[in-house]
Amino acid sequence: MLQYLKESTFKANDVFLRAIAVLKSHYFSVAGLCFLLFVTSNLSSYLAFTLEDSKAYIIKGLLCFVFLSLFFGTQLILIKRALLLARGVEHADFKDYIPSARQFFNFLLGFVLYSFLLGIVYLFSSVISFPLLYLGADLETVSMEVNPFLTGIIMMFVLIRITFFPYFIVDKKYNVLRSCRLSVALTRGNMTRLLLLLVGIGMAYILQVSFEYLGYFVVAKIFSFINTFVIIPLVSVVMAVAYHDMMKNYQGGDDPELLKNII
Repeated sequence: MLQYLKESTFKANDVFLRAIAVLKSHYFSVAGLCFLLFVTSNLSSYLAFTLEDSKAYIIKGLLCFVFLSLFFGTQLILIKRALLLARGVEHADFKDYIPSARQFFNFLLGFVLYSFLLGIVYLFSSVISFPLLYLGADLETVSMEVNPFLTGIIMMFVLIRITFFPYFIVDKKYNVLRSCRLSVALTRGNMTRLLLLLVGIGMAYILQVSFEYLGYFVVAKIFSFINTFVIIPLVSVVMAVAYHDMMKNYQGGDDPELLKNII
């Protein structure tokens, strides 16, 4: 077990270091897309707050469609850019970055599927934690602390297993269900490496949330800035490099069965 962890840590470090080297050479192209995501998200939130009491439903619906298209479309472009960089392709035609309507639809459908899974897991966690009420636990503690904690732990592992579904949508042009099955098959046996990568690159976000909770808002803003301009671009390249490496070693089929690859 210790040897396995040692090998996993080494491989995670190797992916991390190569991603840093790629990002150093192409920082502005990757960070520029991340900044566009940041601006789109914040501008949409600001407009939603400003138009909250407005009855111009057609305008609100049109703006919602525009910002959703910009946000998720930019995410797909970012994934495509990171994948090409991970393969050593530094320049490509502009049309190669633009996602098709089918890719965009499947990408959105993936988030709907994840939300559906989140609801199922939350109900499952509620059933598991229900006996705690008979052991004297407070209802508010169970519903506000225990349930969210159990749901978060389970969904973290679910997210790791299906984390590469957007890459299969962009790279292979598969539909969302086939992409999720392939992501589950690809991540089988690689959970430790991926967990080490995600924990390592997620420390800045954890620190940001911690400082916000403790009331150190200036320090939290500093980590928010680091997340926007360092961590998020790095995550994009790290995951692309990890996907590229894992696909080179993947021995499974193009359309694997889900149940055979869950464990």
